[in-house]
Amino acid sequence: APQNPFEMLTNSETQLASAYYNVRIGGDMALLKGMMRLLIERDDAASAAGRPSLLDDEFIQTHTVGFDELRRDVLNSEWKDIERISGLSQTQIAELADAYAAAERTIICYGMGITQHEHGTQNVQQLVNLLLMKGNIGKPGAGICPLRGHSNVQGDRTVGITEKPSAEFLARLGERYGFTPPQAPGHAAIASMQAICTGQARALICMGGNFALAMPDREASAVPLTQLDLAVHVATKLNRSHLLTARHSYILPVLGRSEID
Repeated sequence: APQNPFEMLTNSETQLASAYYNVRIGGDMALLKGMMRLLIERDDAASAAGRPSLLDDEFIQTHTVGFDELRRDVLNSEWKDIERISGLSQTQIAELADAYAAAERTIICYGMGITQHEHGTQNVQQLVNLLLMKGNIGKPGAGICPLRGHSNVQGDRTVGITEKPSAEFLARLGERYGFTPPQAPGHAAIASMQAICTGQARALICMGGNFALAMPDREASAVPLTQLDLAVHVATKLNRSHLLTARHSYILPVLGRSEID
């Protein structure tokens, strides 16, 4: 971890997980369907044997809609397809399902690999479905936790740093600072890189982040960044994007939200 000098000097590490499952790229939904199928099958078996339910039936009945449709869809999924698409065996998926079933409260954290994806919305929907099945929404120690790509990037969004600010925000910005903001949409991350590559954009100002390494094709991004006229990085700590210097480059150091000068 960068905040731990001992780990940085000794190449040691902090254990973050007790188990690791290498899900095939694009296989997240298949994995989640496999887990839900096992939970439903085991819940059915528990009910038939007179044992307590694995699912939170009261929560499902009171706070969800469409569970019967989800149930049919999940039970109609073939294991050979689930294993092929997810890259995990039924045994491995069962280990995950068992751990989830045994937990009284669960928080699911996910990063950009779930959302920066052709089926990002559906991935998140299935994560929520899995949580809803055991009532893990709306109670302490449970829920869903989306993790953004860089420190406090959500804070940037909250104060209006976006390629498509609302008309209301632009009007208030203009009123506050006495100018007329541009009304045309700007560039998102990939579009910004494309504009730099074509020469349409000649300057880059980064509020934190590690822009070059956030690109899907890092090698193709490196040279165009060095051909900019101006690069300004407002940063809490150094990263590799700062090494790709433009004709004029500036690094403006700032404190993080939890630092004291």
